Amino acid sequence: MSYSQPEHCITVSKRLKYNKMQKGFTLIELLVTIAIIAILSAIILFSIIQYINKSKDAAISGNLSILVPAGEVYYDHNGVDGYGQGSNINGDISGNSFCGSSVTANSFSQITSTRYCNATTNAWAACAQEFTDESKAFCVDSRGIKKEILFSDCSSAITICPDN
Repeated sequence: MSYSQPEHCITVSKRLKYNKMQKGFTLIELLVTIAIIAILSAIILFSIIQYINKSKDAAISGNLSILVPAGEVYYDHNGVDGYGQGSNINGDISGNSFCGSSVTANSFSQITSTRYCNATTNAWAACAQEFTDESKAFCVDSRGIKKEILFSDCSSAITICPDN
């Protein structure tokens, strides 16, 4: 007497052998993997852009902060003329003033956002729009003030950093 397997067992064992022979992934598995990679890439890209903008803001702060001691040297060197009369708006220089000096031009050349510098005989101020928050600007002036202000207060007529 021989023992034989029921018909449904043979079908299951053939299916298992067939499944073991299949190679590759199903379309659903591939789509889920691609979706996960896309989501992670978007999160990483957003973070990288934020870090880049923060570094640009730090560069703005550093480049404008250099102007405070440079302004004092300019004032001492020019005597009665002080800071002179003139402005520097996005690199367009008018008048003969601290804002048109090589130090200011060099600092402004490193800043890619909107920037202003205005000088009168007794005062000067410079500001530039920030990248992380475009409604804000970084401002420095002849009093040694270095601070964040509203971009709406940063204009070609600025001679001191306003109080917010």
